[in-house]
Amino acid sequence: MPDKPNYFVRTLIVLFVLALFSMAFMSFYLAEPKYQITAGIITITGFVVILVLSESFNNLSLGKVLSLSREIQKKENEKEQVKTENKELRQELFKIVSNIQQSQVNNTFNAPSDEWLKLLGVVKAQDSDKEEEQEEQKEVQRAMEFMAEKEKAREESRARMKLRRNAELIAIEKYASNLAIPDSEIIQGAEFSQAFDDIDPIMNRRIVFDGYIKGASQERFIEVRPKAAIHPMYYDRLYVMLNKIFLYRQAKGISAELILIMLDIEGEESDRPWSNDRFYDYFQSAISNKLLKIESISISKEEMESYQPNGQQSLL
Repeated sequence: MPDKPNYFVRTLIVLFVLALFSMAFMSFYLAEPKYQITAGIITITGFVVILVLSESFNNLSLGKVLSLSREIQKKENEKEQVKTENKELRQELFKIVSNIQQSQVNNTFNAPSDEWLKLLGVVKAQDSDKEEEQEEQKEVQRAMEFMAEKEKAREESRARMKLRRNAELIAIEKYASNLAIPDSEIIQGAEFSQAFDDIDPIMNRRIVFDGYIKGASQERFIEVRPKAAIHPMYYDRLYVMLNKIFLYRQAKGISAELILIMLDIEGEESDRPWSNDRFYDYFQSAISNKLLKIESISISKEEMESYQPNGQQSLL
């Protein structure tokens, strides 16, 4: 049974609406300043609208309208959270499925099939394989021969250096024997002291002489050189030696000279593209000033091989 309308209440609402509307009208047209919409007019107009709408609906609540937006925002937040969780779950599920598939593939690949196991066995090597093996053996053999030749060349070089050193010592001993000088007065591997750096105004080049003999009135510096090694490139070194001996002689006021012993070694080639005449022409001044003296000594191969460092010949 429908409810009967309450005309008394409706009449009161109409009167109240008219009163509110009158106040808004007077505030808009009669108040100073005129025609200005104020906060009070807006409030009254809002009440009028609400009262009019209250007759159109069975239930009108402003709290419901205000809470609707908060409820929609809450639902949107929950929806976004659910989407994020679903995305993470899908990613984890994809990783698990991928790992399972990879594991299955690896197991399938690592596990040999029965057909492959049947084919696995030992067969006779083909001719091409034998040829490759022989070629590898040849390469190894060539490498070993190369190393052997290299070691042999190194040994021969050391042997030649030893014989050359023996030849130098023999030459110095023969020269000292010709002058009746005992071996104890010969200094091998001599050089000027550090104080000589103050004498030479040109360079501090270190020069080592093969021998040095100090006499009562004369000092002799010995340089031993094979005849085949007297070439134009050696002239510069010889010049430096003579210059240092000249400065040394002037500083101490003594007689000093360089004894250049040319070795004529048995078995070595004596043919050279340069002649000794040019050498003598270049250093004629040093020879005339008694700064350079040249001696020639012949040494046999037997002497070099039988020479002992202590100065004694080995008995054959």
